[in-house]
Amino acid sequence: MQDLTLTVTGHRLFGNYGHLTLMTENRLRFAPGQFAMLRPVESLDPLWRRAMAIYRVRTTAQATSVEFIYQVLGRGTQALRRLRPGDAVQALLPLGCGFDTAPVAVGGREALLVAGGIGAAALLALAEQLKREQVPTRLFLGGRSQADLIGLNDFTALGISVHIATDDGSQGVKGLVTVPFERFLQDRAEETRAGQFVVYACGPPPMLARVAALTAQACILTYVSVEERMACGFGVCVGCVVAVKTHDGRCDYRRSCVEGPVFRADELDWR
Repeated sequence: MQDLTLTVTGHRLFGNYGHLTLMTENRLRFAPGQFAMLRPVESLDPLWRRAMAIYRVRTTAQATSVEFIYQVLGRGTQALRRLRPGDAVQALLPLGCGFDTAPVAVGGREALLVAGGIGAAALLALAEQLKREQVPTRLFLGGRSQADLIGLNDFTALGISVHIATDDGSQGVKGLVTVPFERFLQDRAEETRAGQFVVYACGPPPMLARVAALTAQACILTYVSVEERMACGFGVCVGCVVAVKTHDGRCDYRRSCVEGPVFRADELDWR
């Protein structure tokens, strides 16, 4: 974890979203699924930084660029939206636990990525790593409309298979992203029973709960990145806890900013 001041080198706004690129001379090492806490240096309102999934990191001998895609929802993201090239941003990064790719890196397994809305921002770096490791990868991408299919061009540029669903039917299957995902599992039931798939998902809680239910029924190892609201980012405020199962069947809690945001789906209590 480093506390750095980064410089804005690019900022593209599209609809209700922003694609922010920051630069630092420090070399950064991170795992796909980790996140950062960001706040413009010139803004004190709000005081707390905002948690952002690390979309992509590119490193050269001279500098590291870090990319984020965010949705404008409140004062914190409104402050980010006003950033211009040359502005300074305070960044605490990398934070949290990333995705475990070891189970899919052996045995010829295929990685199934399931992304809902802005949750796709947490999965591009994972898809890039899986591509480098020559792991067969397939993406199920959903959004309210065509305008909410985050990162679609970047995912398709990797050459992976992409299944699309939109709530309004403006692109792909009409309905939730879990519709084509469930259909795929049904069509590939034999491979599912043979343990050929590992699932990685990020999106709103109802989507993750449905993915967890489908994969539990099919006995598929599944990792989910939860979208809990975070204030500090390093476990002090205990404001981002999620319910987990205990060995005796009761419920306990884990901090999504430290023990997560990535958890095994079968460890979480979805009730």
